[in-house]
Amino acid sequence: MNPRFHSEVLARVKKTIRQMAPSKPRRHSADYLVLMNIPPLMGRRDAAYDRAEQLLSDNLFAHRDQERKEIYLKAVSMLEIAIRDTDAIVTALYHDDKGFKETKFLRYLAVLKNTVQAANDLVEHELSLFKEEDMLSEFIGNDITGQLRKTDEIFGESEMSIAQCVSELQSISRSQITRYREYSKKSFSRHNLERYNKAFNEFSKIYTENTVVKPPEYDDSADYG
Repeated sequence: MNPRFHSEVLARVKKTIRQMAPSKPRRHSADYLVLMNIPPLMGRRDAAYDRAEQLLSDNLFAHRDQERKEIYLKAVSMLEIAIRDTDAIVTALYHDDKGFKETKFLRYLAVLKNTVQAANDLVEHELSLFKEEDMLSEFIGNDITGQLRKTDEIFGESEMSIAQCVSELQSISRSQITRYREYSKKSFSRHNLERYNKAFNEFSKIYTENTVVKPPEYDDSADYG
């Protein structure tokens, strides 16, 4: 892998993490309606996160480049929903201990989303190179072809590395997220637990139906790069 490119990717990730450094809690008045709707908000948030995890747990590199791009984008859209709902929960609970835990979860979701987005950007660039190869060869000459393929290889390796990072992030966080969910649900009244479960089940169905990914077409002659 090109050392310069690798350092640029790392710099981008570090910049994202620095931007999420602890800041003073926002002194907004808690929105009463948001406060009342925290159980279904958490249900929708958890359904979106689970769907993103399911999408990213697929055998990504059994899919063609365009199919992987579709998976990444759908996972990002699910994580954006989870981030939006978590941010609303943090606003409502900003001076509560649970709000502090939600803030930590919000930062994790942002890191995960940006990492998945980085993988999508790389595969998008690979697709762009493939589309432009003929035109660039006509303009610059055939010598450009070898350089483009070398660049494509670097980006492909980088995408694989980032996809592995995503898998590891999910793996090491899974048990903690599960424990936190159980802790949150135990704090709900019976009525609020029912509201959480109803939202979780309904949105799980909606998100699964709306983010179905076509199974990979296994073809020995195809390039799944």
